[in-house]
Amino acid sequence: MSRPASPRSSTSSDSFASGRQSPLNGFDSSAALILVPDADDTPASTSFDFSSDDEAEEQSDLVLERLRSSSVPPLSSLSVFLYLLVPYLKLGALLLPEAGLQSKVGVLAVLAFAALSAFTRQIWYMLARYVRRSDLEEIVLETFARGRGKERRRTVFRQLVRLSVGSLRVLTAALYLRFSVDSLLPFLPDVLAVPSRLITTLVLAAFIAPLYSARSIGHRGVVYASWLSLAAYAAWFSCIAYMHTAGALMPVADAATLGKLWQGLPVVSFTFTTWWTVPLYASLKSTAQPITPKPRRSRSFKLLSVLSVAVAIAVILPLAFFDASTPSQPPVASAKMASAVFSAASLLFSIPSILITTPALPIPVSIRRATAFPLSKVLLYLITISLSVLPAYITRVGSDVVLILAFLSTYVVPAFLHITIHNFRRPLAIVIPPATPNPSASRLEASDSRNDELLQRKERTLQRRRLGRRLVWDVAVWVLLVPIGGGGLVWAVGRVADKW
Repeated sequence: MSRPASPRSSTSSDSFASGRQSPLNGFDSSAALILVPDADDTPASTSFDFSSDDEAEEQSDLVLERLRSSSVPPLSSLSVFLYLLVPYLKLGALLLPEAGLQSKVGVLAVLAFAALSAFTRQIWYMLARYVRRSDLEEIVLETFARGRGKERRRTVFRQLVRLSVGSLRVLTAALYLRFSVDSLLPFLPDVLAVPSRLITTLVLAAFIAPLYSARSIGHRGVVYASWLSLAAYAAWFSCIAYMHTAGALMPVADAATLGKLWQGLPVVSFTFTTWWTVPLYASLKSTAQPITPKPRRSRSFKLLSVLSVAVAIAVILPLAFFDASTPSQPPVASAKMASAVFSAASLLFSIPSILITTPALPIPVSIRRATAFPLSKVLLYLITISLSVLPAYITRVGSDVVLILAFLSTYVVPAFLHITIHNFRRPLAIVIPPATPNPSASRLEASDSRNDELLQRKERTLQRRRLGRRLVWDVAVWVLLVPIGGGGLVWAVGRVADKW
């Protein structure tokens, strides 16, 4: 009479026999090892994993449905590359020729901040994979309000994130609209009873309103507008290069609407601020085909991120050699007008994508249910237009606020979240199942899985391996957080306060 196999031997043999094709069943050891593989062994074609229980497939469907209904839906590789590149070729790049930097300093600054921008995107990418969350809100909640019994804290942090993100995007859109008007005003007649600034602002706002009415940045009109923004930048760059060659390069617009920080290195730091990193990563992963054994390189978010930074360097670095502060002769009127029109178009066509991804205003549920009118969307647009026509002394302060918020969101926030979640929070388990067992599995199976010596050993080994790989990253992130982020913030506050 043969002896029955022990649970340990049965589990181990099943694990080796079934490999990665074993079905997920409860929290036995094979299921845990299959569910969360090592990051180096995870194929890029795997769908964006956010669940670690028997309902992983259902959770993936829910996440995909949420992405499809969000402002950043599943996008093609080309569209993801477009939205990774577009933020670089905006106001910061337009102001670089008049930033007052020497050529050598400008080149080093462009290369340094481009590298920092790529580094911070990689931090967001790793944070999203580590906590298995698809947006900034969820990453912040996993960092500061993980676990049960913290619903109030989660609500507070969720509102803070929405307020911060919404404020930055509305202020940025208002600044872009204001600067577009500033670029065009010198070429418009001022013979009407109504101020030309107000009329021009309303005309431009009405022009892009149909694009803003789209529900997501995946809408064809918004995608085309983003491509037009890139084309307008290319045309502006050609005009600027021609004027530089002729020795007639002039500032792109009236600097009276910009604050004290918009000179020198802060302009370069703003040039390489980023948007939508985590949503774009989730968007790209949600369009991957799970049945594909090996994904195409075009589906790699890291590759697309590096390519966007490389292209940005290629079309921004020459601007470091241009000097608009001391023209040797008056510019050609047609070239000056063309550069103003193209710079305004470059900013104007990027406003819809910024506002579409702005979190909705906290309007009471009773009002939202009473009407199908997009009240939040309209109010956000009206707020943006109103902010863009404020007096110049208020706009100058607002522009400095935009620069500081953009600097913090790009260079400080991801570093701070990385340090907090990896150094002040208990590390997430790699193969050990969570404390809450699967309802479909018995208590005995869950307990045996968590106390399995093989799993404990595997967990310790993988944690040590993860720690070893992360040490270098921790050092680099601390450098980004303290000297660069903290030092830059202190300098900016002192500069605004006229301390230096």
